[in-house]
Amino acid sequence: MPRVERAAPPYVQITDHFRDRILDGTLREGDKLDGVHAIAGEWGVSAATAAKAIGQLGVEGLVVTSPRGSFVAALNAKANSPADRIHRARRTGTADANGETHRVMAAEIVVAPTYVADLFDMDPGARVVRREWVTLETNTVSGKSHIRALTVTWHRAELTDQVPELLEKDGSKVGPMLPLIEAQAGPFCRGRDYFHGRGADSREAGMLGVPVGAAVLASTWLLWAHNDDADADCLVEYGETVLPSRHTVSYPYDLEE
Repeated sequence: MPRVERAAPPYVQITDHFRDRILDGTLREGDKLDGVHAIAGEWGVSAATAAKAIGQLGVEGLVVTSPRGSFVAALNAKANSPADRIHRARRTGTADANGETHRVMAAEIVVAPTYVADLFDMDPGARVVRREWVTLETNTVSGKSHIRALTVTWHRAELTDQVPELLEKDGSKVGPMLPLIEAQAGPFCRGRDYFHGRGADSREAGMLGVPVGAAVLASTWLLWAHNDDADADCLVEYGETVLPSRHTVSYPYDLEE
């Protein structure tokens, strides 16, 4: 049976709106949200619906509420999911949140490791693009920077013919890379994320500035685009990210049939 698209409930739409603005950095740590009655008036909903939306942001740790109002919480421990970055890139043209910068260590064509070749359904010895970078975030209150994540992405080598920026080590090109890839490979039609906790190996520890064996949150993701010529979905990007401990990843999803 075809799926019937339904509009999200009003409180979900309000929560999504503020969540996006907070994770994008448009609303920053310490910023005060409008009051419940003001939000209700702007969105044309009841005060109870607006309060429910703000309450959900509190559950997710994005805002703190006191008698003085609701304020954006400290976000040093909040991390973006791969889905967050795709949606942000489509909205704004970059996957970066405000205050994020990148230090790119590698952007090169290499022989694909066996597991990467298997994921892309390539023959042994095939060549792929390997990109590696550290993401830093500057705290808007203290002005201090801290390491947000260590990331590695893999793509088919032939994609560099259409997206030569894949081989550039300019950190400013990291955020806009997803829109560039989608423009050439086609819109991502599906993805899959994996998360697991483990200890940092020596390479990761050195990059993240943590002791070897320190707890980290590791994630991997796969993004596919539809290939009309083959009438099949084609894997476009495989990525791996390692986050220091005390980072939380959260994202909404729709389970309606």
